[in-house]
Amino acid sequence: MGASSVDARKQRLRHFMRARLDELDVGSARRVGEAVALHLDTWAQWSRAPTVALYSTLEGEVDCEPVMLLARRMGKRVLLPRMIPGRSLEFAHVESLRSMEVGRYGVLEPAANCPPERLPSESIVLVPGLAFDCRGGRLGRGAGYYDRAFAATDWSHGRPILVGVGFSFQVVESVPGNRADVRMSRVVTEGGFCTEIA
Repeated sequence: MGASSVDARKQRLRHFMRARLDELDVGSARRVGEAVALHLDTWAQWSRAPTVALYSTLEGEVDCEPVMLLARRMGKRVLLPRMIPGRSLEFAHVESLRSMEVGRYGVLEPAANCPPERLPSESIVLVPGLAFDCRGGRLGRGAGYYDRAFAATDWSHGRPILVGVGFSFQVVESVPGNRADVRMSRVVTEGGFCTEIA
């Protein structure tokens, strides 16, 4: 399949998902975030991971605060992404909301004085998106921040577990993609984990 065909399919799917997300009521993101936290809490790999990288929630994304509260209760080291030049991301440890500041697009991110950290191989990284499939495919918002960040990371020391987080309707049969798209290790929604990923 040609690149232009893949791009066109991505754009159609983005348009469809954005329309669906616009229909959600105010409390949906929080309720689904709480359900996702419960699913993570029963997952053995989550229990073992000393470090987790989360995300600051944008409108139309599953609320990550319940997961952050769970991680802190369990004594995990919490990292959050920060936008950097080159339309990419780096991750930094945050102790509290006092070490966050408003970044590009109005999203909270670690303050500039929080040093960036490498994602350890035993860490779990929660990744938002517009659509996912149960083979680990992910469709982002189109800017490519996560794909660039992961593509530029040295995984020779071991790869973290990348977990796509979304609403159940965001899981589709197949997400159009190419080699530049980083695949998720797991996908979780309010309904639980996708089961097709080895």
